[in-house]
Amino acid sequence: MNKFFRILEVIWLITAIGCACVAVYFLIIKDSDSALYFVFVFIIASIMFLLRRHQRVNQDKINQPQQKK
Repeated sequence: MNKFFRILEVIWLITAIGCACVAVYFLIIKDSDSALYFVFVFIIASIMFLLRRHQRVNQDKINQPQQKK
């Protein structure tokens, strides 16, 4: 299950980085209205990344005492 949480964490991180890059590109090349959509997706992806990381760390703490037995 830890692999699954780690994969989801990486997917959200890649999504956040990609949307940030596209938002900057649209701000430089095109208008800011196009970039606004990617800024919102960047914010959501960043929040989801932080939530998944927190969930994985908590799951590791729960599983750690069980693995020592």
